[in-house]
Amino acid sequence: MRMLLVTLLLVGSLTRSAMSLDNGLALTPAMGYNSWYDVTCSGDMNEKIIMASADAMVSTGLAKLGYKYINLDDCWAKGRDSTGAVYADNATFPSGMKALADYVHSKGLLFGVYTDRGTNTCGGRPGSQDHETIDAKSYASWGVDYVKEDSCHAPNTHGSGYAQYGKMRDALNATGRPIYFSLCGWNEWYAPVGYSLGNSWRISRDDTNWGGIITNINVNAKLAPYAGPGGWNDPCLLLGNTSANKPRITDLQQRSQFSMWAVMASPLLISSNIRKLSTYALETYSNEEVIAVNQDKIGRQGLRLAGGDLSGEGVKQSTQTDEIPKHLHKRTFDHLPSELPAQQNIWGRQLLDGGWALVFLNNGKDDVDMTCDAACFAPTGFDASTSFTVRDLWLHKDIGTGTGSNYTVSKVPANGGSVMLKLSFLP
Repeated sequence: MRMLLVTLLLVGSLTRSAMSLDNGLALTPAMGYNSWYDVTCSGDMNEKIIMASADAMVSTGLAKLGYKYINLDDCWAKGRDSTGAVYADNATFPSGMKALADYVHSKGLLFGVYTDRGTNTCGGRPGSQDHETIDAKSYASWGVDYVKEDSCHAPNTHGSGYAQYGKMRDALNATGRPIYFSLCGWNEWYAPVGYSLGNSWRISRDDTNWGGIITNINVNAKLAPYAGPGGWNDPCLLLGNTSANKPRITDLQQRSQFSMWAVMASPLLISSNIRKLSTYALETYSNEEVIAVNQDKIGRQGLRLAGGDLSGEGVKQSTQTDEIPKHLHKRTFDHLPSELPAQQNIWGRQLLDGGWALVFLNNGKDDVDMTCDAACFAPTGFDASTSFTVRDLWLHKDIGTGTGSNYTVSKVPANGGSVMLKLSFLP
């Protein structure tokens, strides 16, 4: 019976994949590097740093674990020539985009660029509005594998967003080159239509710091129905140290973000200085057991099984300027999380082998014991009569057994600490 359930889940997952953007990409969430939080628009946003980042992706062993994309963010473009074609800033990218893409490809990696659906990018560089076709042709000719399109200098309405992203989607498809399309629209209302437009879609603002991470987790809690193979809810980038080695979050929070991004089936795009990763950060990003959860082929985004708003201030909702047509909603989502004390969450994600990955996350000021009770376990299929083995994915060891009546984790660390487990049915 259990094997039949797994088979049905996989078939359903593959069926949903066929509904996604038709480029055959993103059957699991993207993994790689994004330059934004690392170098922003500073002087370090240059081809030497990007090439060094590609080198580091290989030398650290991250490439072998699935981190493939080396993605430029804003501030690489300079202007447009007489034909309307965009060109790179010669001062920082003197070799041009084609040569940089060739270098990244020579390392066995994939290359990404950034643009904006408006007239200009957030950094004031050329946007793609009314230039979608020529820009897509340029990207394809350079050998680009990934395009992130932002939303600055553009109307923040459903109609304009859907239309402009649709233009770039069609232009990329017309090139005949498979190019991952990442929508950066900052709003949760992209989720119901995301599959028709791109391979991932930002569901909230930049995460920037731990508070931003918490906000985006809260927003993403209700968007699970819209994610799956081919298209993913994107709660933004993985935070770490900048190029100047200034931390944005603590080591503990960095590990918790990684655990949460895995259970939420989110893209794993490292936006920190991968050229000088600490031992702890490299161990975090290299955890094969957590990566396996993120890349699980059933493609089910995790659910908030217990708890509510992690900030203690109420979930921040995005602004909606007009209604989403009802026919664009894929399906309803009727799971209500069981109760936990404020700023505590338990999340769970169903896996292809029938097991579940669970994250116990504590955003409070004190270490706490956290219990997943029968109501918490209800969506998982584990009940009081079900026995399971428990494996700690950060300790890399089996730690016992339990049942679906309740399971308690002791002393979950405060201020963004977490514990990540995998539960597997006992025969």
